Amino acid sequence: MLFTVVIEGRLTSTPATTSTRDGREFVQMSMLHKDRYRDQTGKWQDARPMFFDVLCWGELGDRVRNLVRGDQVVVEAGQLLPYINDSGMPAMKMQARNVSVSMRYAEAHAGPVKQQRRGDLVVTADGERYAADAYPETSTDRELVHNRR
Repeated sequence: MLFTVVIEGRLTSTPATTSTRDGREFVQMSMLHKDRYRDQTGKWQDARPMFFDVLCWGELGDRVRNLVRGDQVVVEAGQLLPYINDSGMPAMKMQARNVSVSMRYAEAHAGPVKQQRRGDLVVTADGERYAADAYPETSTDRELVHNRR
């Protein structure tokens, strides 16, 4: 029997690597799905939050280690196990088949975002100057970045 569920939510903690008793590694991460809906009067209401403990095995587990608390992710999973967590809230354990970074509310990234200072410039080999915001992949090279004065 094939059963698949797709859930979008925000990670409530950075993924952690653990092992089974026989030494098989897996990565566990916790996520929160919080939906909104319009009531009969047309006002937005927050639905009851739902917590998910996501287990990632093998190569998928290796890849999700780069995610951090607060990342918005989409998880495709099977083998669901409902339970009530320590706070009395409904929760579910699930084994992920696929995990992706959601781009619904922000640009996609995995891992910590490198903040740059406002006013940084990138100077090309030809001496042209551009705002570092326009070339974020280049601005990580500190030799090319100059603080505008």
